Formats: sequence, C-alpha cells, structure tokens
Amino acid sequence: MITGIDHIVIAAHSLERAIETWRALGFTVVEGGRHPYGSYNALIGFADGSYIELLGFYEESRDHVWWDLLHERGGGLIDFCMATDDIRADHAAFRAQGVECSELVEGGRSRPDGYTVKWINNKVMGEWQGLIPFIIEDVTPREERLPRETDHANGVTGIHSIALATGDVARFATVMAAALGVEGVAMTYNVARGSGLRFTVGGHALDYMAPSRAVDGPLAAHLAGNRPAPYVVGFETTGPAQRFDPADTEGVRIELVSP
Repeated sequence: MITGIDHIVIAAHSLERAIETWRALGFTVVEGGRHPYGSYNALIGFADGSYIELLGFYEESRDHVWWDLLHERGGGLIDFCMATDDIRADHAAFRAQGVECSELVEGGRSRPDGYTVKWINNKVMGEWQGLIPFIIEDVTPREERLPRETDHANGVTGIHSIALATGDVARFATVMAAALGVEGVAMTYNVARGSGLRFTVGGHALDYMAPSRAVDGPLAAHLAGNRPAPYVVGFETTGPAQRFDPADTEGVRIELVSP
C-alpha cells in the first residue's frame, strides 16, 4: 500500500549552486552522495519523514531517466516518489493500469561517510513520467537514506502538496484512484488558473490540474512550454505563508502553507 510522499526530485545543472540557492531560502541542506550511474545529490529532510532530493550529474549519463528532463526540458521540479509497504503489489497495480514503468531494480548511493545506502525502486517513463510516482522500498534501514537534520530556518516541517500539470486530469486520476483506493476531490487552483482533483495520502496531497482555459494562465503556459509535469510544491511551515519568486529558486514554484 502506498503510504505517502517519500521525496521529490529537483534537478539542477549545477548541484553546488542549487545547494547555495536552497540554503538562501532557509532550508538546511546536507550532502547525499553519489549514485553509480552518473548522478549525485544533496538532501533536505523534513520532520514528517519526507525530503527533497537536489540532483545533478557529475558525468554524462544520457541513458539516465532524468538526463533529458534536465538538459532538454529545463530541469527544476521533475519527479516525485511515494513510499510503499508492499512495493511488488503496488508495482503490479500501476502496470495493470497501463503505466509504462521499468522492472523493480536495486539502486543505491555512497554517502560521504562511506556508508552505502540501498533500496528497490522502479522508474516511470514516457507520458506517465512526472505524473505517476515512482515507488521505493528500502533494503538498508530507511533512516540511513534520510537526512537526520530536519530543522529549517524558514520553519518548514514537511511536504503539504504537489500540483501536477496535465491536459487530461481524468486519465491520470483514474490510475491514482485505483492505486490508492480513494477518489479524488474536486478543487480549483486560482493562481495557476487551473482546476482538477486532489488525492490525499499519508498527510500529503497530490493535485492533478488542467488549465481552466486552454490558452490563458500560468498552468497553460507551463504545459505549452513542454516543462516537466510537476508544477508547484507546497510545504507546511510554522512560519508565515508565502510564495517564492521562481527567479529566486532556479525556476521551481514553491509555496509555504501555514496550518
């Protein structure tokens, strides 16, 4: 069963610059380590058990599932992962809905302290990528994969929601309803000029949003620009609610949401 958002992925041409950017936004950023397939990361952990993966490439890796999302489509908020307590059953459920995804494979990375973190996951591909989550199950203890530092100067305590841009809400909502066992709740997103369906799981929300008008508004412009499907991420904070200017976040739309 899917239990909530595990982490979100933000890809940057310069991981070092991304670390500086997110620290300037009030987040505590720690080194993650290197994957054996050309990428490396830094992590931002939260009290709710979720985290941000800031990802870059230390060498060319054109076969990497996220290479083109960064180098051809601009990077930024590119993907998201959900945790599961039965990865094989959930993997089968997504495939039964026609989702194009890889077999379950073992992944890993070497932390700066030399410890090797290992997990099992899949990769979602094609038109499904960024709209349907990839899923993960730990081989080494989960706490070894997550950052231990979860306090942030901006008061962020966890992920509130991810809004996902699509021209066909019904198609992707059908898949998620089958995978989660719940129906989406109708909602609107006035700032983006969109509307769609919200799925809530594990205290996190997934919003599948389509433009309210075909050629007008930020959400429509996002789709027309062939950007990665994740549109905006909301974080829960003990501080004031606010929106960051994408010019200050390397293009990532961020909202802080107060209780």
